[in-house]
Amino acid sequence: MYRLLAMITTMIIILALSACATTPTASPESAPAVTLGNLTISEPWVRAASASATTNSMSSDSHSSMSMSATTAGYMTIRNSSAEPDFLIAAAVTDLAEAVELHTSTTENGVMRMRQVERIEIPAQGGVELKPGGFHIMLIGLKRDLKPDETVRLTLTFERSGTVEVSAVVRKP
Repeated sequence: MYRLLAMITTMIIILALSACATTPTASPESAPAVTLGNLTISEPWVRAASASATTNSMSSDSHSSMSMSATTAGYMTIRNSSAEPDFLIAAAVTDLAEAVELHTSTTENGVMRMRQVERIEIPAQGGVELKPGGFHIMLIGLKRDLKPDETVRLTLTFERSGTVEVSAVVRKP
């Protein structure tokens, strides 16, 4: 049972990393910047993906096939003009994915790994870039295809500043 769980976890990580590892092609349009108090959210985008893209893995122990849900990721730049840090603590989409999580990618011993984080700090008088290979928003279990140039509405919740909705342009990797 442990081996099966380890294989499933590994496949999910591989799928998620493949969604996070490359830089997108330039998009002819980008979504407008949004301001929430002292925060400015700019260039939000989501990677194009197919909801039907799944990976089947065969467990040598159980000889059963498991289907993995399609995933994609969202990216943006968040600037904070306040003297106090703020934290992105949640993200959501309506009727687009089964789950939305905050993640980071790191390289450990030459291997890229992804893990869920509880929050992402936006430093005082600074900013953070959610980008492939770093912090990002994971959309897990896509319910429909995301095609280039369409717009996705993301709801972002910050610890200090509250909640805001942003329009993210879908881009092709």
